[in-house]
Amino acid sequence: MANNIFLQISVIMGITVSIAFIMRMLRQPLVVAYIVAGLVAGPLFLNLVDGGKGFFETFAQFGIVLLLFIVGLSLNFKYIKHLGKSVVFGEVIRFLVTVSLGIILMKVMHFGLISSLFISVAISFSSTIIVVKLLSEKRDLETLYGRYSEGLLLLQDIIAVIILIFLNTSHLNNYTWYQNLLITGSKGVFLVGLVFLMAKFLLPSIMDRIARSSELMFIFTIAWCFGVASLVCWAGFNIEIGAIIAGISLGTSPYQPEISSRIRPLRDFFIVLFFIVLGSELKFADVDLVLVPAIVLSFFVIIADPLILYFVMRKMKYTRRSAVLAGVTAAQVSEFGFILVFKGQELGYLKGPELALLTLIALITIFISSYFITYN
Repeated sequence: MANNIFLQISVIMGITVSIAFIMRMLRQPLVVAYIVAGLVAGPLFLNLVDGGKGFFETFAQFGIVLLLFIVGLSLNFKYIKHLGKSVVFGEVIRFLVTVSLGIILMKVMHFGLISSLFISVAISFSSTIIVVKLLSEKRDLETLYGRYSEGLLLLQDIIAVIILIFLNTSHLNNYTWYQNLLITGSKGVFLVGLVFLMAKFLLPSIMDRIARSSELMFIFTIAWCFGVASLVCWAGFNIEIGAIIAGISLGTSPYQPEISSRIRPLRDFFIVLFFIVLGSELKFADVDLVLVPAIVLSFFVIIADPLILYFVMRKMKYTRRSAVLAGVTAAQVSEFGFILVFKGQELGYLKGPELALLTLIALITIFISSYFITYN
């Protein structure tokens, strides 16, 4: 069994690297290569993933945990304060308008209310990984629109975290919604207080000692991430929330940049497997069922999302150029959208082809928007 899984990973990695070369020639983000590799390795073509499904899904879960840990590390609340209330208010308006229009569009295409809500929320987030990478390659992160886009992505991450917490709260059994809220809130306050007391009084002295060895810092960071995530999971929350809390608790450390840079390569490896598993979920029947809605919603993301952001920025007195360039960065879906859809399936809210729909939207929008951002 172990040899079989090792052989599967070797073949899948070979397929992924080959596709990645092609995507780099097409100036595409490697995320597209990972999803396409999953399509090739999945039931649509070679069916390599199916034999070790549980193994690959476990590795994909590691990718989600490490991704959210780094999101937590990057949540700079001082930066949000610097952006100002108008930017925060503008992002909330953009989010609500996008979700509302998405729900209306999906209802017109005869989707159920729950499916419409989940997909509309999922497509309202832009990809932090893709946007930041493309802007940094263009050296546009320090421009006015680059800083604004980075601030919006940060706000979107916070909104996504709040939604994840709400989903976890809503699924507690045998209690009314306000009892769920009270129980979860009490546990949350206790856990957050415990973690941040440790971060304030215990972590600084520990970090000063282990920072002398980069290898020890790496091991400690992984242990802290998984330890806090497991503690939060044991208390009744989902492990994703634990990963974010673990990241936030280390985000104020003076060693945050070094921690983040050392964790990223490990995160990238597991994220590859996450997107490969994602691509392998697609089946012929699902593709045939959601192809037309995927194309319609992709045009919505590529056209409507940038327009909504453009008008919001113009209302806040930004120049037309900055509004257009920032709007272009919103024309793709985020890795957070997949996490929300996975969570919806796990909790039993979604039982249809929503994941296949979002995967096709991601392939179309990421492919097109990468050229928009690069050549704007």
